[in-house]
Amino acid sequence: MTHRTARRSGHWAAALAMALLPTGPAPAEPVACPDGRTSVEGAGATAPVICDIVAAGRREIAQCGGLDLSRPIEIAINPDLGLHCVGQYHCGENRIELLPPDTYLEGTAMSANSAFATIAPDAYFASIIRHELAHAAMDTMMDCPFEHCLVGQEYVAYTLQIEFLPGPERDAFLAGLPEVTRPVSRDELTPMTLFMAPGIFAQKAWLHFSARPDPCGFLGQVARGTVLLDQDRF
Repeated sequence: MTHRTARRSGHWAAALAMALLPTGPAPAEPVACPDGRTSVEGAGATAPVICDIVAAGRREIAQCGGLDLSRPIEIAINPDLGLHCVGQYHCGENRIELLPPDTYLEGTAMSANSAFATIAPDAYFASIIRHELAHAAMDTMMDCPFEHCLVGQEYVAYTLQIEFLPGPERDAFLAGLPEVTRPVSRDELTPMTLFMAPGIFAQKAWLHFSARPDPCGFLGQVARGTVLLDQDRF
């Protein structure tokens, strides 16, 4: 685990490290972020860092795909999520739950998805928040004609998670997976790959996205359900 904690690439690393110094119990009351649309509960001194990440995530999501995330969002720290659920958006509730920030900073949470073990923990922490924000944005906009549109949902969330990683961290993520030198087709973006090998699904989703003539325009079409990556399941 030492080689993970030694690497820091995102500009939140120092702020996270300082915020995670022992400061006593986290305040019970939610902290309101400066944007007036985000509250953070149970994060203690890390709350301002999370506020900054959410503010950046809102801008990034709006600029790539035009996804609307103007409504209020609650961020809550829940140590009972378990390492196999490093982040969760609750549909219809405008609420995201995360593990305690030190779980990400120490690299422990990466054991749940080893595909991201090659990137700096602070960059991973920010990317998890971005992933869940993407789900929040799609909650009120994706028009799915099927019972579930899991592939489309995760395509957008993983793509935005990877697209806005710092360049060296994105390269490290891609290098840590099997090399793909050919074009990725839609047929490779399957529920089976998503469930059995989410890291490979994320890699293929981003490679497919980045090869589009208008990547962010295409992402917006998927997010709105104009382009369907899912199929009806009989």
